[in-house]
Amino acid sequence: MRVFELLGKAIVPAAVIIAFAFFRKRYPNSPARLTQREIEGLDYRFQGMKWLPQFFMVLIGIIFVFSTHAALVALNKHFASANQSPAIFLLPQTAIWWFFPGFGALTLSWELTLQIGNLVWGRPLANLYSDWSDATRSYWGQGSQFDSRKVLRLLAVVIALPIGILTALALPMHATITQERITDCGYAFKTCQTYLLTDARRITAIKGFRTKDGELTPRAGLVINFKDGRHWSSADWGNFKTEIDPTLAEMLTRATGLPIGAAGTEQDIPQ
Repeated sequence: MRVFELLGKAIVPAAVIIAFAFFRKRYPNSPARLTQREIEGLDYRFQGMKWLPQFFMVLIGIIFVFSTHAALVALNKHFASANQSPAIFLLPQTAIWWFFPGFGALTLSWELTLQIGNLVWGRPLANLYSDWSDATRSYWGQGSQFDSRKVLRLLAVVIALPIGILTALALPMHATITQERITDCGYAFKTCQTYLLTDARRITAIKGFRTKDGELTPRAGLVINFKDGRHWSSADWGNFKTEIDPTLAEMLTRATGLPIGAAGTEQDIPQ
């Protein structure tokens, strides 16, 4: 087990080293773009202002992360509440909406900064600044040794775009609970499942789930068993909580007329 732990910790730095070696070989800086004398001249020209594009790159990244996350959350809520009667809506964990904003910010912030530079300085100067930032040792420390713009564009297509598509497929995910039924809409093109509350046979409040070590991880929810053998759990939705939703519990008990039992985990509920 110790060997596997060490290997797991070594994978990330090894992958980074291999990736940088690949980028240097596949997308090297072009020596013909800037001579050493030109680089030294641009060092003097751009040195005093290099903090400004760096500041805007960070600012654009922050704006991209939070605005994109807010848009994804809003779209998910829109899909959940569209054309529905008054009901309780359960949504996925909010953490799933951070992946695309995070990777998108990492791969697109520099390109967006340079595109803004195109509008402010003009394209030739913005491109010259990009070439200089790759070639000089005074910008990133030792110089990127590869064409960072091409590499980031590649990463945007190879990493950020697929994550964006996978995230978009999660936008319709939600569960709707009314007085008559539960409608559970899963990931992507999965057909929504409908559970009639008149078919409910048991409601159990659970505290969470157990890890492989047997420790209880708090994720409170209500598990409903139906007469056709199916079951549904509110713990599958939303962020991890230590207490069940009292509003949901009241609605379910009122709609089904069933008492709420208790168990540690879903696996602890008797068959």
